[in-house]
Amino acid sequence: MVMIRTLRLVRTTSFVLVAIVMAAVTASGCAVERPYVWIHDLPPTTATGPGVIHARDSIVVSVRDQPSLSGEFVVRDDGGLMLPTLGDVQVEGTTAAQLASYLMTRLTNVVVKPEVTVSLTRAAPIRVNVIGEVKTPGSYELIRDHGVASALAAAGWLNDFASKDRIFVVPPVPGEPRVRFHVRDITGAEPNATRFRLHDGDVVVVE
Repeated sequence: MVMIRTLRLVRTTSFVLVAIVMAAVTASGCAVERPYVWIHDLPPTTATGPGVIHARDSIVVSVRDQPSLSGEFVVRDDGGLMLPTLGDVQVEGTTAAQLASYLMTRLTNVVVKPEVTVSLTRAAPIRVNVIGEVKTPGSYELIRDHGVASALAAAGWLNDFASKDRIFVVPPVPGEPRVRFHVRDITGAEPNATRFRLHDGDVVVVE
């Protein structure tokens, strides 16, 4: 009986702490008027496109007839890989084809006429926080290359108290301005909003 009561107390305390932290983040986000730019005022951006390697992705490197140089690897948070013989290689931001070409060049001093293939086997999800006037604020994992609509949908969408034109994306990089949206930008076909992609660590704030 004592153990059950202790577990209940721990669970209740944890829930209260989470609620306090979320409330503090929301309050600070609304109180500090970080500069913002409207989504339709952003310069046009080009999506990264499929096949680009990012941190925490899993890739398979296959060197023909060289099993000791081949294998499956997970990209570190800093975008690098430790590969046999070659050592540390920065791979984030390259495509599988670009990386294969680069590795073939690097291996010419090790293997006669190396043939290398690289495959992206698992694209790591991104994690974003959604806070403010949404139905279920929290931290969510999203498939990469998704936009604000996906984050709001994961959080149950706007609640009845939400302002339709005070939706912000706060990037994790200090000094970068917030990006401001009207809900019609997200649900409609506003070109910049359609192209806009969330990144790992972004915070979506609905005031």
